[in-house]
Amino acid sequence: MPNEPPRIATGIPGLDPVLEGGLLVGGVYILQGPPGAGKTILANQLCCYHACAGRRAIYFTLLSESPAGMLSHLARMQFLCTEAVGDALVYFSGYKVLQEEGLLGLARLVGKAMTDRSPAVVVLDGFAAVSHAANSPNELNQFVRQVQTFSASVGCTTLLVNSESPDSGVRPEHTIVDGIIALSDDLRGLRSLRHLQVHKSRGARQVRGRHTVEITDRGMVVHARFEAESPRLGAASARLGATATPVRDAGLGRRRFGVAELDTMMNGGVPSGSLTMLLGCSGAGKTTLALQYLSAGAADGEIGLFFGMYEQPTELLAKSDRLGIPLRDGLDAGRIHMTWERPIEGVLDVLAERLIARLRETGATRLCIDGLHSLFRTVDFPERMRAVSAALAEELGGLGVTTVYTLETLDLVPGHGAAMRIPIDDLSAICHNIITLRLIERDGQFDRMLAIMKMRDSDYDRSVRELTITDHGVVLVPRARRGGRGRTDRKR
Repeated sequence: MPNEPPRIATGIPGLDPVLEGGLLVGGVYILQGPPGAGKTILANQLCCYHACAGRRAIYFTLLSESPAGMLSHLARMQFLCTEAVGDALVYFSGYKVLQEEGLLGLARLVGKAMTDRSPAVVVLDGFAAVSHAANSPNELNQFVRQVQTFSASVGCTTLLVNSESPDSGVRPEHTIVDGIIALSDDLRGLRSLRHLQVHKSRGARQVRGRHTVEITDRGMVVHARFEAESPRLGAASARLGATATPVRDAGLGRRRFGVAELDTMMNGGVPSGSLTMLLGCSGAGKTTLALQYLSAGAADGEIGLFFGMYEQPTELLAKSDRLGIPLRDGLDAGRIHMTWERPIEGVLDVLAERLIARLRETGATRLCIDGLHSLFRTVDFPERMRAVSAALAEELGGLGVTTVYTLETLDLVPGHGAAMRIPIDDLSAICHNIITLRLIERDGQFDRMLAIMKMRDSDYDRSVRELTITDHGVVLVPRARRGGRGRTDRKR
């Protein structure tokens, strides 16, 4: 839009799309959060990003800790641009000036530094000290307005870093600044999860709500909630120079499973671009059937991706070799790719981003998610599961990917005729096709049974088949044919 105010990038991966394009040039923002939430890392990463690009940045610390001490604590961070320190990036301690000359003296120091150096970014770390030094709310507001005047005249973006909790309430200065970014460190069970929330951003339609934050030696990364307006997030990234990935059109026709009887029951296979649930208890054959689905795609010249959180690729290859499923052939030909994620301390938004990135990277048109229930155990807020399920289905459909995922029922072995309970609410309504796999006790042993429960907008065979796992993969037979079952049926 021609009247849109200019913005600068933050250099924090994932943050600019949430802000709908970055921070206003000449704007003043409050960054707040409790100790340990990542405020100092975000502020330094912002300064280093611009200093490394040849622009100037100023970092004022109003804490008793010296700039040298702070830099020593950040030494392991890869974003730290040490060669720019003292030149493009300068650090000042304003603690003594604030103690001796009050807010008026600090305002003069900040204004002079801005005027002399014409920086792109200025950080005042320790804004709580400014609040405590103010004799009245009016004096504090005057200080913030002075900083705004300096920032606007120089054209620099200023960040006021405050150690207050995001839940500390509204303060008078919140109405003056151009934006408020809050960091939090939340405890979910035994897990500690960092989040970011943009409470206010003038001139922008920020992505509201809490977003996951990761901090590693590379710095901070913001993972927007997966279900939060992903098309607009992509548009905001493109505006800052990111390369947009074209969306593939969903193909036509059917995608076969590679199990002759099952493909016949489905009139040739699952519809292209659809989402299929393999629902059953542990040991019913879900993963084996999913591996056969990927191998059939490779044999047809398609590219497939296995995304799992339980069995590692080496275990799956050994299993497929034992069962005569040509998974290794597809892997060697570059038509099957395998990704394994540790089901420990994961975060749903991070895993969902990695999944979509792998699909785009490999160009896969077939996808198997093994253990969807384990993926959703990584959610930070359980009430998000329905929205994330719908958003993931929409994203996969937009990419033209035909997806099969396994989902374990809440009951280990449901009784004959008993309902199979799905562990995620409303998931059955989102998926297009449902194939159920059961263990039925007959004649002193468990038999595997398969039936198609649902195929949206498509006719299918509703009869129950007995599923056997042989040296040549999965075989389906009518329930009346039971000869040789004990000799050929194998564990998954």
